[in-house]
Amino acid sequence: MESLFVIAAAATLVVAATTAVWRAWRAEKCVSQEAAARAEAEERARKEAERASQEAAARAEAEERARKEAERASQEAAARAKAEERARKEIEAREAADRARKEAERRARDAERRAGRLAADLSESRVDAVQHADEPTLVGALRKAVPSMDPERAGRLNNQIETLARLRASEAQLLSELKATADEAARSQLQRKLEKIQFDAEALLKRLRHIVQEDPSLQAVRLSLAWGVRVSTSSKTNNKTNNKKTDNKE
Repeated sequence: MESLFVIAAAATLVVAATTAVWRAWRAEKCVSQEAAARAEAEERARKEAERASQEAAARAEAEERARKEAERASQEAAARAKAEERARKEIEAREAADRARKEAERRARDAERRAGRLAADLSESRVDAVQHADEPTLVGALRKAVPSMDPERAGRLNNQIETLARLRASEAQLLSELKATADEAARSQLQRKLEKIQFDAEALLKRLRHIVQEDPSLQAVRLSLAWGVRVSTSSKTNNKTNNKKTDNKE
């Protein structure tokens, strides 16, 4: 009986010990499971944090790319605007240059027409001026031209001018004598001399007009008579003209 009690007590102790061991194992297992769960949760949290960080970095990178794309698009738009403005200004400049060229051509054509008309009018006025200039004006223009001519031609022209002056002086003297003379025979003689001198003077004047009209070296005289002002003659031009004549004669 006592043995049964011992066995029962021992069995009870074994059951109690087993239960305690099981409970301890169970508690340890729970602790281990909780630790594993915590570690798993921490790992999940870490991974979530990494994923969030990566997503934030990706967002930041995407935003940076978008910003750069926007800047590039803005720069391209500005470059296009500048190019368009440059092209517009070039077109306007070409159009303005074309208008200016056409206007210049029109003015040149008008100037040519005016120059043609002026040349024709001037040519006619030179002829008229030489033929209709009074004697003192013609002689005065020739006297001004003489110093710029070559000595030989200047001498011949000056002799003709002086001859005309002497004829006019003789004419004035005869007119004075004619007025002072009452004798008919003397008056008749003076009248014949006067007519001869007047004829010679007019012939010489006509010759001087012809010289002015035809001599290329006296172009300045023709201009002077046409415009009513003195135009300086060029001895260099006259010498060239004379040399050319000499070469042609040779």
